[in-house]
Amino acid sequence: MVRQFFEDNKVILPNDGFSRRVMRRLPRREQRLNRVWTVVCVAAGVAMAASFGVHDSLSAIVGRLSAVMSAHAGLADEPYMLWLLLLSVIFAGGYKAVAGE
Repeated sequence: MVRQFFEDNKVILPNDGFSRRVMRRLPRREQRLNRVWTVVCVAAGVAMAASFGVHDSLSAIVGRLSAVMSAHAGLADEPYMLWLLLLSVIFAGGYKAVAGE
């Protein structure tokens, strides 16, 4: 009886391509998985770098780079400026990778 009621009162609404437009705007599953995988890999890389003591090596490299730059151009009188530059590049690259641009 319920089935007969729904068959008798079936209403078809015009679609006009609405469903296709909605489906096109939805994020694809592969894009979401790619972003999650990128975040997981970056987190694993940071954890490995921290566990292997990469900080000391990076400090030595930044110190040498600072000495070379200050000897030649006077641009790196403060080593924290090089750290800020390095972090800016890392964050910009990470954002670009995660955002998928």
